[in-house]
Amino acid sequence: MSMKNLITIIILSLLTIGSYLFLKSLTPKIVKKNDKKEKVIVATARGVTTRYFKQNNQLQYKLISPKVLEFSHHYGTELTSPDLAVFDDKMINIWQGNADMGILSSNKDHLLLKKNVKIVEMPLSNKPTLITGEAMTYQAKKGLLTSELPVKINDGIVMQVSDNLTLDTKTKKLNATNKVKAVYNTNKNKPKIN
Repeated sequence: MSMKNLITIIILSLLTIGSYLFLKSLTPKIVKKNDKKEKVIVATARGVTTRYFKQNNQLQYKLISPKVLEFSHHYGTELTSPDLAVFDDKMINIWQGNADMGILSSNKDHLLLKKNVKIVEMPLSNKPTLITGEAMTYQAKKGLLTSELPVKINDGIVMQVSDNLTLDTKTKKLNATNKVKAVYNTNKNKPKIN
């Protein structure tokens, strides 16, 4: 290698290192933010009816609440006595539910229903299924309704009790897989859905 080539490589290397150091000094340093920001109510509304749509502008779910509190710093929305209706791609009400309270995530994808949760799967069909429990989470993008707490499932024929639940609204499959107990209903009455 000639001396001229060696000097050229050294100069280019020094320019590269100098440019890197100069650009690094211009980049602001990232300061860790305190994740524990104060939870502050930023809005209160009464008598709220809202609809959430998929990216293709198709109705995904409708939410009604007599009182709504919106919180700061991505704490989400607190709903008093929410009523929820979820629709499939054909705009059929595939399940509806209510609870004493709900917490909607700031991205509007997760809805936690708490206290006296009542869900009716296929409410307009001849065979609706009533699901009750103390806490259930609806994940809108995945189309899942889940619970890690005990639930009761009544389809009018069988009353089941389970320690968990997964209802896939896209495939219309309901799974209850932990400590399931079932009792056959000899009356064959439809569950009361009101």
